[in-house]
Amino acid sequence: MGRHTDSISAIDKSEGCPASASIRDELEDTVAGMSPAARAVYEDIKTRVEDAEPKFLHDFGGLTPIERASVTKAAELMKGLAEAEAAENAEDQAHSKGVSPRHRQLWLGSVLISIACVLAVIGISASVYTAPTKPDPADTVMTEPGAVKRYLGAHIPASARGAEPPVFIPTGLDIGAIEFSGPYTLEVSGRIWQRYANDLPNGITKGVLLPEAKEQPTFKEVYRKQLSNEEVTEWAFHVTVREQFDYSRYPFGRHQIKLRMRHPDSERNVYLTPDLKAYASTDPTAVPGLDPDVVLENWHIQQAFFSYRTHRDDIDLGSPGYAMSELRPDLYYSIAIKRNLVTPFISRTIVPIVILIQLFIVVTVLTKKHERLEDFGVLPGTVVFTGAAFFFAVVIGHNALRDEVKAPGLSYIECLYIVTYCAIIGVALNAVLLVGQPNLRLFRNYDNTWVKVLYWPAIWLTLLVVTVLTFYV
Repeated sequence: MGRHTDSISAIDKSEGCPASASIRDELEDTVAGMSPAARAVYEDIKTRVEDAEPKFLHDFGGLTPIERASVTKAAELMKGLAEAEAAENAEDQAHSKGVSPRHRQLWLGSVLISIACVLAVIGISASVYTAPTKPDPADTVMTEPGAVKRYLGAHIPASARGAEPPVFIPTGLDIGAIEFSGPYTLEVSGRIWQRYANDLPNGITKGVLLPEAKEQPTFKEVYRKQLSNEEVTEWAFHVTVREQFDYSRYPFGRHQIKLRMRHPDSERNVYLTPDLKAYASTDPTAVPGLDPDVVLENWHIQQAFFSYRTHRDDIDLGSPGYAMSELRPDLYYSIAIKRNLVTPFISRTIVPIVILIQLFIVVTVLTKKHERLEDFGVLPGTVVFTGAAFFFAVVIGHNALRDEVKAPGLSYIECLYIVTYCAIIGVALNAVLLVGQPNLRLFRNYDNTWVKVLYWPAIWLTLLVVTVLTFYV
């Protein structure tokens, strides 16, 4: 081996670069500067002599001294290159034998941590989704007439001396159709009836007021019958209701559709009571008051029930005798529902999950070995532009989710999109650093192994933490 090649090798090792790379560059420069005659002799030497000292052919003597010097230098560099590559291959093999067990341990740990996190996320999600449905804590559910009497007796404000005593109007309903026209808007239609006793005070208005309706519905009378001691009147109605639903746990959150009802003559101490005797069962799981054929797309109906909530009136309605700042009970009819998970998972998780898998494939291909990158056609610029395309696709899906849900804050499923954004940026930075700074400590001994083995554990640990914080904190 020539002194010149030895000096190059020493310099390269001191700089941390492979000796073969510098020798190859110098050899290419030397060959590029040869004359056609000298290059022909060099190519002849290259094809006939592979692993022995270069033997110069008779054409060598016909070259000029400068041409002979260039051919001699190229031959020495060629031999030095072969020796440097052989030494590097031997060093790589020895290093590979030394780190293979550690590589296996790293990959095994990565797989086990990822599987554990996946199972934990699935277990928590399944537990939340299958948990029993509970009414809102503000509701006092009514399932039998005695409970209604006791509740009203305890919550109706005391009447002033000489005022009319409380009047109770049994009210029932049967919901025939429900439809979400927006994330916070529902269209509800059905039948509602009331029983008016013959001995009620004169001048009491017949009907129901829905205080939280977008517009008060027009009641169309469809039935009226006079019984021995009361009159039963039934109306058909259609109402648009605005509800304040909580989408922070989307798609695992549950909603409670509420129809708040009040008698139009509430200033006269008139109250609505649920007509529980009209239903075969008042158990909430039997969904009384809801037509068995009602269709609510992408939702499962869990319960339906009557309940009471108290509200404080802070206006006097122009009546000097109207009691202000007193808690007054209002009748509610509620329907508890939970979402069918198939649609949101197919429409909202496919894009980020597929992109995360594709990013992992890119990470497994990334290496500081240029030959392997060329074999796969992967370049830092390609990875950056691919990441930009992925980012754009995730943004489109994320915006579509935000338009559908219109949640004031972040919903649970959005954490998957945020994790995908971070993964895209991380993989792009990994590609740039790996090619631009291959001798960083992160890549020096293990190539890109650390990034590969930490990819899925980092993603699933993040999702697990967000899941725990969402459902248990």
